[in-house]
Amino acid sequence: MNASKLLTHLSIWAGLWFAPLVWAANMQLGQILPYVDCRSQSHASAITSFIGAALTTASALSSWLSPRRVIGKTDGNHGNADFGSTVSTLSAGLFTFALLMQGLAAMVLTGCEK
Repeated sequence: MNASKLLTHLSIWAGLWFAPLVWAANMQLGQILPYVDCRSQSHASAITSFIGAALTTASALSSWLSPRRVIGKTDGNHGNADFGSTVSTLSAGLFTFALLMQGLAAMVLTGCEK
């Protein structure tokens, strides 16, 4: 497998592998940053959640647009690329929604609640 084909496959499936990694990192930071938010009122939890949502949206766009570039270059059956693109885009959308909800919760809660 050449490098171009590998990058194409990684970008098609980006919503399925990158978005969960961003969400998992945000969940770990969500265990630490409320203490920082309580002390400094900086809303670091919300900021990281919204940055994560932007990253997962970028992975959704990458997943959605990648097979369109492949189909434009070659002829043939691209059912697998379309399926992977659709699943990855929907998965990234789900993780984006979760990150947005975590960001909104971090905006409402101060971090000092026990």
